Amino acid sequence: MGDDGRGDEVSDRRPNPSAESAPQYATLKAFNVALITLVGSSTLALSLAVLAPMMMATAGMPPAAFGWISGASGLGSVWLYMANSAFTVPLGPVRALMVAALVATAGAALIMSGSYALMIAGAILIGFAYATTTPAGSQILADNTPPSKRNRIFSLRQTGVPLGGVIAGVAGSALAAQYGWRGALGVFVVFLLVASSILFLAPRHFNESRPRTAFRFGKLFALSNLRQPFLTLAAIPGLRIIALASIGFASVQGVLNAFFVTFLANGLGYDLKLAGLLFALNQALSVAGRVVYGFIADAFGSPRPVLCGLSVLSAASAIAIACLGSGWSMAALIAVAAFSGISVATWNGLFMAEVAGLAPERASEASAGSTFFVFATYVVIPPIAGVVITWFGYRAAFVMAAVCVAIAGVVLAIGWRGKMRGG
Repeated sequence: MGDDGRGDEVSDRRPNPSAESAPQYATLKAFNVALITLVGSSTLALSLAVLAPMMMATAGMPPAAFGWISGASGLGSVWLYMANSAFTVPLGPVRALMVAALVATAGAALIMSGSYALMIAGAILIGFAYATTTPAGSQILADNTPPSKRNRIFSLRQTGVPLGGVIAGVAGSALAAQYGWRGALGVFVVFLLVASSILFLAPRHFNESRPRTAFRFGKLFALSNLRQPFLTLAAIPGLRIIALASIGFASVQGVLNAFFVTFLANGLGYDLKLAGLLFALNQALSVAGRVVYGFIADAFGSPRPVLCGLSVLSAASAIAIACLGSGWSMAALIAVAAFSGISVATWNGLFMAEVAGLAPERASEASAGSTFFVFATYVVIPPIAGVVITWFGYRAAFVMAAVCVAIAGVVLAIGWRGKMRGG
């Protein structure tokens, strides 16, 4: 494969097993592999936001400085999506996930150093490893899931992200109180490695369904990788609208994931354990939301109208969080955490299903190319939100996120109407 990145495109266009005729047990195995590895990876990635106040205190930095750590994690993910043709394609999805678990372990070790500079480097590695679950899991599912069940299966798979958030929120603050934040992070690394052990049980055809090329380490850093996501958007009709809208959804989710716990604990003075539990509640409701919205999207025959509705709910949720005060009752705090849970982080599976539906024979390439823009947003939004917080306060950052996701809804609605008219 040459450095122009076309090897990924060729691989995705080669014949692969018919997903429509895939036996039910193959779909179940594919789902289990994709879900369990995603839970392990997302638990480690999201635990950073839960442990952020203690991490920043150890590094001698203000709480808002975590925005750069969160952005670095997003940068690592962007790196993977640009270099997907040099990583997931040559290794195959199963082996790529195995290597990613080791990369994440190395990243966690750097974060445990307590040095702010090394924390940023470690976050990049964790973000790279976490991002691998998208193209790898999408390829495994696309090869083994009938199109008639795609929305619900992809939405169910994406519940692995908030499930990881639940685990991180419930266990993170408790483990940190008992063993320190480094001990808590170490536990999450072990959890990731245990979850990744399912990859050794994956059928061989999960990794061999597409032709693979020779892996070359240097190609991970090739400058030509920078243009691959843009070539993908240009090559697949309809992908540009979805990628553009995803920026708004990623903005509100990025701000919530990075600063919800810190806002409650440092901004409003609530106990860190309570803040962690509210974050866990938020993530738990996201699990339910992703499942429900997946079935609703299948009933509509398209995820786009559901995504349009979620843009409105997400904007309202961000405004509700911005309105939180230090004297709010427990019932009110729970209500806001729950409302934001069923809206802000429930779009991802529908997004991935729409992408896979646009180009099922190029699922790995399409998911990597489009999700590049999601994680590019995760790179820039937390640091921008950190600056906004420093100058104008936490509430202004959440209002900014609400505006971004509202614009995404408008973009989707216009694009969807054009598609219905044949435009």
